[in-house]
Amino acid sequence: MSPSPLTIVAQTAIGVSVRSATSEHEQQVTKLTKVYPVDRQEKFLELQAEVETLLCHLQALQQVRR
Repeated sequence: MSPSPLTIVAQTAIGVSVRSATSEHEQQVTKLTKVYPVDRQEKFLELQAEVETLLCHLQALQQVRR
């Protein structure tokens, strides 16, 4: 059974966002390690990952609705 168009769009949007987020993530890690204690860095990165995931899902839904 082949994947649905929604699945394909979602996977594509997520792949693009993940690559972008990875680069941004690396920049953020560099900044954070110079400024904040480790426990705050971890919490920030967890929240950032959650936001990126939600953004990917939202963008995929917007693509499907167009």
